[in-house]
Amino acid sequence: MKRTATSLFLGLCLAILAVATSPAHARSTTAYSAFHVEGPLGSDPYTCLSENNGAVVNNCTYAVSLEFNLPIDAKGTKTITVQDYWTGSDAENTFSCQSFAYTGSEGSSTTGSTIDFSAPLQSKISTVTASTDMSIQLICWNVPAGGGVANLNWTK
Repeated sequence: MKRTATSLFLGLCLAILAVATSPAHARSTTAYSAFHVEGPLGSDPYTCLSENNGAVVNNCTYAVSLEFNLPIDAKGTKTITVQDYWTGSDAENTFSCQSFAYTGSEGSSTTGSTIDFSAPLQSKISTVTASTDMSIQLICWNVPAGGGVANLNWTK
């Protein structure tokens, strides 16, 4: 019995240590699992956007802006690591992403930093500060045909 209690205690200590040393990016998702179309209006990009190993890939004949909802648990500065698509040309993977924080009321938002992709298989960081009761999102503007977004990691 004593050995079981000791093992249980050591296991609990190990679990607490694992949580305490977890990486700063406590949330992650594949881009395809989290995207919505931001634009263009008047077209239906959902018919030509596809998934490749979790990446959302623009197979349209025109650029598409993508919005990603990123749930957070607390206020503070949020770091969002964005990975673009790993294949295609530099031109197909040249676009910008920007983070935002919103309260849900008109005119009450915070603009985060902009990141610029210029080649496939890049990883870039955008930051935004969220105050109490804010939600955050990332918008990748005008992702060209053949380009895409692969993965998102962010602080909660």
